[in-house]
Amino acid sequence: MSNSLLTIQTAEKKSVKDQVKVGLGRAFSILFNGRANELANLPTSYPSGLVDKMLMAFLKEKARVGNDTDFFEQLHADFWQGHGGEVFSSNCDHRFDDLFLNHQAHDLELLANFWVKSECKHIVEIGCCSGLHLQHLTTLLHGVESAIGIDINPSQIKANNRNPKFDSRIRFISGDGGAWVMENAKPNTLFVTNGGVLEYFSRHRLNEIVNHISTNLGNAMFFTVEPVAADYDPNTTIESIPFGEELSFSHNYRDLFESNGLNVLHQRPVDFESWRMMTTIASTNS
Repeated sequence: MSNSLLTIQTAEKKSVKDQVKVGLGRAFSILFNGRANELANLPTSYPSGLVDKMLMAFLKEKARVGNDTDFFEQLHADFWQGHGGEVFSSNCDHRFDDLFLNHQAHDLELLANFWVKSECKHIVEIGCCSGLHLQHLTTLLHGVESAIGIDINPSQIKANNRNPKFDSRIRFISGDGGAWVMENAKPNTLFVTNGGVLEYFSRHRLNEIVNHISTNLGNAMFFTVEPVAADYDPNTTIESIPFGEELSFSHNYRDLFESNGLNVLHQRPVDFESWRMMTTIASTNS
């Protein structure tokens, strides 16, 4: 295992500076108990001022140790719907070529084969960002009737909708992708995430989404490319564990799909820069 890959140990390891922040935050949580409770219930990814910064350092460590998945899900949502989501595509769109096209051509070829056999006609991408991935799939897969890209960041969706480059079958929507799927998704759909989206959802919420699709939508597929911790062993645990510097979740994706009624057709890890990416193709049909 490469030392550069993000791990569960990365999240556990604290520098002296980080330990001091956590210690101060613990003391501040007593002195400023009201503010600590506010941040615990509504965490912010961009705290301002000494007190809030130290409190958030303490609250994140407390949530990590206690595996408080709701806290982290709220924290990640705050990041992506704000400034973090606004600048992501400009900083990270290079991953589409460097990772997806150059490292995962085999996975894409298999997806195209499974797509034809599945008789799916629609694509929904949760966390579509700048739309590069959705555009590629829409023009590559045969017989796509509609494609919807959903992103929690409204500024990104506005930029996508102003861009004339996208295929006419694509529509972009701003909102919570999981909530949209629960309310609007229809049968014969390929659900897609790429480069890290489901890692920001709690396992409980993912169970609800995948089970809803399996139980209520009939024919459906998933194509997910998600980071996992390099020291996470899916053969020994199904627990979702915060990892890396972001404290996103390392999920057991095989168990996620199989325990909710889907068949895993293909799964393969690819190491890229600091990430171990797990590609999974799953279907309601064998």
